[in-house]
Amino acid sequence: MLRTITPTHRLLGWTLGMTYIATGILSSLPGASLIQLARNTHVSLAVAGGMFTASAFGFLLGAVLTGTLTKSVKSKYLLALGLLLLGTGSLTIALTNSFPLLLVGQVLKGLGFGFIDIALNTIATLAFKENLSEKLNTIHGMYGVGALLGPTILALGLQFFNYLPLAYFIGAGVAVCTIVLILGQQAPEVPRTAKGDKQANTMALRKILRQGLLWLLILQISLYTCAEVGFGNWIVTAVGQSANIGLTLAAPVATAFFIGLTAGRLGGGQILKRGWMSETRLLYVAIFGSVFSGVLVAIFPNQLVIAYSASALVGCFYGPLFPSIMAITSRRFVHAIGPVSSLMMIGTGTGSMLVPAAMGLLIPVIGINWVIAIPSAFCLAVVVPMALANRIPQAALQLSGEEHTMVITTETSSVL
Repeated sequence: MLRTITPTHRLLGWTLGMTYIATGILSSLPGASLIQLARNTHVSLAVAGGMFTASAFGFLLGAVLTGTLTKSVKSKYLLALGLLLLGTGSLTIALTNSFPLLLVGQVLKGLGFGFIDIALNTIATLAFKENLSEKLNTIHGMYGVGALLGPTILALGLQFFNYLPLAYFIGAGVAVCTIVLILGQQAPEVPRTAKGDKQANTMALRKILRQGLLWLLILQISLYTCAEVGFGNWIVTAVGQSANIGLTLAAPVATAFFIGLTAGRLGGGQILKRGWMSETRLLYVAIFGSVFSGVLVAIFPNQLVIAYSASALVGCFYGPLFPSIMAITSRRFVHAIGPVSSLMMIGTGTGSMLVPAAMGLLIPVIGINWVIAIPSAFCLAVVVPMALANRIPQAALQLSGEEHTMVITTETSSVL
């Protein structure tokens, strides 16, 4: 049984929140400063946009590496390494005049994201198992706070100092402070595996990977990611083209979406904390609410008031989906949290790479209105694997008591 120490875990929760604030700041800056980065490296915008593919590749690589390292390296060290890679890659992006070096920085940044996401999910799962969904909603909400702060700091830095790297230095500074905080704490860790138990643990993991429940949950998180990334990447273009307005008026619709996303995650955490709604009901409300709001945007993208407010609602309903699905998966598979988190992140990374490009290719074929409705279709599709997964009881994990004890040992308590 995992023990909790309230004061320690409160500090740990704030530290994990700071991790995602730093991640949100540094992840939002390359997109917001894309034009200047293209000028700095003497390439066109079309060529500079390829850096996002490099970041996605780094993320997938980081997800694979972290999943294999969680049994041999403490998660807090993996988290600190991820923050270090994130900060180093971001500063490289801001300071370089070489496009190949810019791509290297993006790969390092993506690699850092992969380490951070899985290490953070592992620590949070072991520390907050009793109220994991509530905690993950709040922690992921901090990412939205960072994502909103990043472009604001960038704009202020350019306005008053005319210095692009200032925002990157501030984000990297938050990352460094978080590294110091996490290394100074005793975070719960995945127990080390004894040499004689490795074969039994491998067999237990293979049994988990054969479970239909795991793949239903991976499908859920992948479909949701396709919806969020697709909508977030194309909503500004959809509103701008449909309403025939410039970027100045169209761009804030993305801000409205991310404000809604942040509010949805923080609000979802409070709803679960106060017991106003069950986790399952919250997920279904979020899915159908986001579908309705997304269709509204697709029908009236040229009506700015409707587009802005409906985009904020899409973000608000999207908010609880990712952290809640991750929480459900982590609770069900806490005995193999590292490899399972890795598989979940690979699913999200693949969707992030493929869907935005596919939506762009479909615009000349079916029109921007139908394209911006595609994320709603992805989100609605989440209902099918979610309904099937909810019919599978906890006992269906098919691990015997001996196998479960082999993978979850009392070493966890000694770490705490």
